[in-house]
Amino acid sequence: MNYKQFIAASLAAGVLLTGTISAQTASAAGVTSPTVATASATTAKAQKANFTLTDIPYSAAQYKQIVKAFGQFDGFETPYVPSRMITGDAFKNVAISADSVTFSFKYMKVSVSPRDDSYGYKGTTITLPNSNNVKGKWYKVGKTDMLTFPLKDRFVTIYAPYHSLSKTKLEHVATEVTRYQP
Repeated sequence: MNYKQFIAASLAAGVLLTGTISAQTASAAGVTSPTVATASATTAKAQKANFTLTDIPYSAAQYKQIVKAFGQFDGFETPYVPSRMITGDAFKNVAISADSVTFSFKYMKVSVSPRDDSYGYKGTTITLPNSNNVKGKWYKVGKTDMLTFPLKDRFVTIYAPYHSLSKTKLEHVATEVTRYQP
C-alpha cells in the first residue's frame, strides 16, 4: 500500500497516525486498546481539572503538509504530532523554521526540534502527568510560559502565546504528542 492509500485508509477507519483508535471508533467496533484506556484516563483526570481533551481531526491534506514539513530536514524526517488538544481549540497549520516544525492552534503552539529550547533558561522541572516520569521544564521567554520536554530523540516545546491556556492544560496536552509511524 503506498503512502496516499495508507492515509486515506487510516482516515476512513478513524485511525490516528499515531496508531491509536479514537474512543468513539473503538466503542463502535467493540475494540478495547491500551491506548484508548490511557486516553480515557487522561481525559478523566483532565475533567477533574475542569477541562477535556479531544482528538485532533487532521485532514488528509494536513497530514500531507505535516509529513512534508518534517521531510525538509535531513535526519529529522519522522513526524511527531500532537494527537489531542483541549476541547474548543482548533488546528490551524504547520510551519517550518530553521530547525523545528511548529503546529499552530487557536490557543497554543507545539514545536518539535532536535534541540532543547529551554537550555540556558532558569526554570522549574516538573513530571508530566500520565507520562511514565517524563520530566519537563517550565521557563519564561519574555512574558510567555513555555514547557520543553524530551520525546525520543527530539524536544517538544508547548506554549500558549496569548496566555489562553493554563500550565495544567498545556501539561496534559504535552503528554499527547506522539511519533507518527506509518
